[in-house]
Amino acid sequence: MAGFAAGMAVSLFKDENGQRLGAPLKRDLESFQHDAMSLLDGINKAKQASADLMANMPAAERAISDIGDDVHHYEERTAPIINNIKRDADEVDDDLENPKSE
Repeated sequence: MAGFAAGMAVSLFKDENGQRLGAPLKRDLESFQHDAMSLLDGINKAKQASADLMANMPAAERAISDIGDDVHHYEERTAPIINNIKRDADEVDDDLENPKSE
């Protein structure tokens, strides 16, 4: 309360140009209030984004798990084909290194 009273008293005094001393303080206070509201708005948006992320995490986790399962099944299905290709490539390599005479 004392700060308010002191502020009111200072705002009534005038400087050498006849301007009230409280006018710049009022602008500063309004700027501070605007900055505080902007900060509060940013904090609220960050909280909402965090809540949205947490709400969507189960779906994202399921999607990642499903992708992992798909990759695993693809590896299982392609492993025999890859092994056959590797075996055939090894045979061709052996034939080139050791040609058979007919």
